[in-house]
Parts: sequence; structure tokens; C-alpha cells
Amino acid sequence: MNTRPQTQLALLCLSLAAPLASAQDLITNGGFESGFTGWTRVDQIGSEGTFHLQNGLASPVNAFAVAAPPQGTSAAMTDSVGPGAHALYQDFLVPAFVPGATLQFSIFIKNHAAAFSTPGTLDFATPALNQQARVDILAAGSDPFSVAAGDVLFTAFQSAASDPLVSGYTTFTLDITALLQGRAGQTLRLRFAETDNVNFFNFGVDAVSLTIPTPATCGLLIVAVITTRRRRR
Repeated sequence: MNTRPQTQLALLCLSLAAPLASAQDLITNGGFESGFTGWTRVDQIGSEGTFHLQNGLASPVNAFAVAAPPQGTSAAMTDSVGPGAHALYQDFLVPAFVPGATLQFSIFIKNHAAAFSTPGTLDFATPALNQQARVDILAAGSDPFSVAAGDVLFTAFQSAASDPLVSGYTTFTLDITALLQGRAGQTLRLRFAETDNVNFFNFGVDAVSLTIPTPATCGLLIVAVITTRRRRR
């Protein structure tokens, strides 16, 4: 059997994977419309507050004015009456084949302090001022509050001293293909974290996705051509 046409079609499909592909989302409940299903919330011992569900235009605990969730009716947001450190994370399995990978999320920040303070720790009990938010991909099993180089594989966002103290929900879209391609079969951890020991801090998270193209259309085309050629023999 001459397989050259099938091979040529397979190569063509791979070259056109992006326009023909559907997408697999590795993140569950990225819009928080099912509460915190699929997510884990962790608060440093001694912390006040946690990640709560945010609905509408008021923060969950103190009713500070905040932006509405950008997707659906719910988002996750930190709020408290005192200092603390809070992490929200979800583990995901890297598939065997990663032709591309896009991480997308929307975050809201309302820092009630006069500035951001970003020491190299998420420990709110440190003597240093610590008023920051960050988004990272961690190695499997990492401490939810770790910022160690061996644990943090990729930093998608970290507040900086020059950032505005208040920002509406801002969408980030990041290509993390190279990060995932070398980690097929591994379980990684997407972490959103916030620490505040100076003043109140609202950190909102919504519309989280991690999508991998799935060239299903190409597979169907190849099967169809092979079947047709067999019938013509």
C-alpha cells in the first residue's frame, strides 16, 4: 500500500494545527462558577482572612469597592480584617503531546497600603514589609508559599514597586509551550498568592485557563483518507 499521500496529509495537518485545532483546558472551574471546586485554598498559620468568592462590586469581607468579575458572576478574592498570607492553587497534568500551551487569567488588585513591598518571601510574619501578589507555576508537591528557585518553574505575574495600587481586572495571556513540552506526564501546580502585613489587600482572580491545542480535525481527515484508499484497492 502506498502511504505517501497519508504521510503528506499528516504533515499538512501538523503545519495547520492551530487553525484546525480544538482546545483542551487543563484547569477545572477557572471561572469559579462552581465555587472552589477543583481548587485548594491555603492560609499561612496565624493569618486573618482567605480567598473568598466575590460577587458584584463589593469585596467579600470589608465591602470595599471592587470591579465586577469579568467572567460569569463569581471570582476568587482575598479579603480580611488583619494581616496574612493566602494561596490558591490547582494541580494539573501535562499531557504527552504539547503542540502549544497558553496560560490565561484575569486578576484584580487593590492595595490599601502606600506601596507594594516584595521581599523574597510570602511569609507575612517576616519583620520586613510584605505587601505583594504573584502568580506562578510550581513543581509538583511544592509548598504553596514557596518562592524557592527549585520550586518556581515560571512566574506569570509579580507585583512591583512601580505598579498602580489599584487595577481593574486585567487579562494576561502567556505562551508556556516551552515550559510544558519538557515535562510531559508531570503534575505541576498553578498558584495565585497574596501576602499583606502593612494594610488591607484585595487580590481577585477569574477566567483562568490553560489550553492545549488538540488537532482532532486532522486525525479525522487522516482516518477518512486511509479508509477511502482502502476501499479503492
